[in-house]
Order: sequence, then C-alpha cells, then structure tokens
Amino acid sequence: MTDIAVIDTIALLVDPTLTTGEWQTEADSAAAFDSLLVRHAGEYFRSYAEVPGTLTQPRPGQVDRSVRIDRLLIPTGLARKAGWTHGAVGIELKRSGVKFGPVIAQAMDYLRSSWRLNGIWVQLDAVFIWPMQKHGGSIASVMAQSRIGTAGVGYHGSLKFSLGEEVLFASDDWGVRMRATNSGRKVGSR
Repeated sequence: MTDIAVIDTIALLVDPTLTTGEWQTEADSAAAFDSLLVRHAGEYFRSYAEVPGTLTQPRPGQVDRSVRIDRLLIPTGLARKAGWTHGAVGIELKRSGVKFGPVIAQAMDYLRSSWRLNGIWVQLDAVFIWPMQKHGGSIASVMAQSRIGTAGVGYHGSLKFSLGEEVLFASDDWGVRMRATNSGRKVGSR
C-alpha cells in the first residue's frame, strides 16, 4: 500500500464524511489529480479545466444558473474499446478534510446542468468527487443512484473512479480496469 493509500485509509476510518488525502489547498489537490490523470488515464480521457455551464433544471427558488466544474473528462475511443460505457463525466476537486455533504449537493446541481465545451453543449453521465475514497452502505446507494461517485488514490498510487460500491475505472502501472454498471440508470420503485 502506498503512503497516500495508507493516509486515505486512516482518514476514512477517523471520519468517513471528509475528503481524504493530505492536500492543504484545492490547488495542490488539483495538481495531484491532474498528475495521476496524465500518468494513468491520459490516453483514455481528454481533460478540460474550469468548464462553464448553465443549470438547466433549477429547483424552485434557485436564481443564479451559472456553474463551473473543475474538470470535464471526455472518454476517448481507446476508453470505449477498453470497456468504458459512460459518456462525459465531471470531477469536482476539493482540498483534503472537507465535509462531503455540501460537495454532494454541488454535484447534484452539476448533473442538472449543461456544459459549454468548444461550442458544443455536453451533459454529464456522472460527477466524481476528488479526493474521496469509495463509500459503502446507504450513502453509497444514494450517491450511485444520483450518479455521484468518488475519485481517489488506490493501491500502488492508482487512480480510481467509483460509483457506489463499484469501481468503474482503475489504472496503475500494471494496467487499466473498467467496469460497466447499471448504477444510476434505474427509475421508480427499487
């Protein structure tokens, strides 16, 4: 287990409602994410930073409809060949030690938004919160149904995206693993 994975595991045991890692600023956290993305997933996703969008399904009383997501990832043809079945996804970057409740609410808004990328409007298939380890139980189920996942550092310094209790993407020096899922696709009674 890498030092980062040990720190994340300890942080999750201490308080599972906080983002993990040891990044004191959002800029440091973003740099770490970008570095892992380039190293382990650069061939699989094109990353766009600070993408502006518009809230297309506002809730009653919401006034400001402008939004901005930290990273928008577009899967490449190689990702599709490797088994990625999802479309574009968003990444919301936070520093370590942030309560994740407000971040989940933010991700919900982002999933009800459209994003302007190179003159084309994009809808997100999911939003992943970084740095956050995969959760289990009821919160994982609610997050998965809402298409809100976690992005974190896995074993051996890998980058992983999880939706609920399922790891959808994991990449390290030994290869890439992708998993198709039906999470977030159900409608009505469970």
